[in-house]
Amino acid sequence: MSMRASVDRDDSGLGLIELIVVIVVTGIIMTAIATIFVNSWKTQDEVTSVTGATDRGQVIGSMIERAVRNSLYLSVNAAGDELRIRTSLDGTALRCQGFKISTTGIQIATSATSIASSWPAWQPPVQAVDSAPYFVLTNGVLTYGFNIKTRSAPVRIGGDVSVRSDQETGNGGCW
Repeated sequence: MSMRASVDRDDSGLGLIELIVVIVVTGIIMTAIATIFVNSWKTQDEVTSVTGATDRGQVIGSMIERAVRNSLYLSVNAAGDELRIRTSLDGTALRCQGFKISTTGIQIATSATSIASSWPAWQPPVQAVDSAPYFVLTNGVLTYGFNIKTRSAPVRIGGDVSVRSDQETGNGGCW
């Protein structure tokens, strides 16, 4: 009879050792999934930051290049952080344009008649490239360069642009 009783006993289900193994394996898998999720989230945040900085930098570079190509008069201050331009775009708000770059941000001012002394901050902080001036004007060619800060590595924005028109003397009342 004792033999028959042991045969009828139901041993299906999890034992303590099996339960502990399942919990440990599940914990390892969940930790791996959480690590992948957090790393993906951080990477996406960095990519978004760099993409945004690149977009802003391209807009700024495009504005600078358009203004210089259409310039009738342009000047760069001695520190190389301010560019003032009078363009051939008469009758528009882009006739007088100014670009001021500092570690606190990029300031851009445009006007149809004259630029005031205070310019609105337009973009977030930037950095100089290797301590060089932001703007250098040599023989009708403007070289500009700056870094836009991001959550990861800074984005370098820069270029060279040539003046297309003959330059006039005087700023035409823009400043």
